[in-house]
Amino acid sequence: MDIMSNFSERLSEFMFHAQLTTEQLGAKIGVSGSSVRSWLRKDSIIKLKHAIEVAELFNSSLNFLFGLSETIIDFTPKKAPSFYEHLKIVMKENKISRYKMCIDLEKGHGNFDVWKNGSSPLMNTVYEIAVYLDVTLDYLVGREK
Repeated sequence: MDIMSNFSERLSEFMFHAQLTTEQLGAKIGVSGSSVRSWLRKDSIIKLKHAIEVAELFNSSLNFLFGLSETIIDFTPKKAPSFYEHLKIVMKENKISRYKMCIDLEKGHGNFDVWKNGSSPLMNTVYEIAVYLDVTLDYLVGREK
């Protein structure tokens, strides 16, 4: 599944209906207009923290924003906690160790270390983890119960 194509399409629709330029959207979420244009062209992958800001701005779920749901939102979003801290909770619920997930997803342990230090993962990685753990994007990042 090409979640970035879905994201680009949904973001374009949201921006069209809100009559926002790439510069205006960028200013609202703290990135440059060129970053927004790069996401729309699918030249770069949006980071989780910016995806959450876009979802909050347009009152959308991450699942809708990335084309995994046809319902814009069907829950009341909570403020997303630290990705790393919530990931540990979801992994524990699913009885998955860090070691097993790294092996199964072919991800290095270094990813966990940078997330622990506050770095925001790219959405393609968040998507891979959500599929692996069989949870929604919003549940994985702590926006949905």
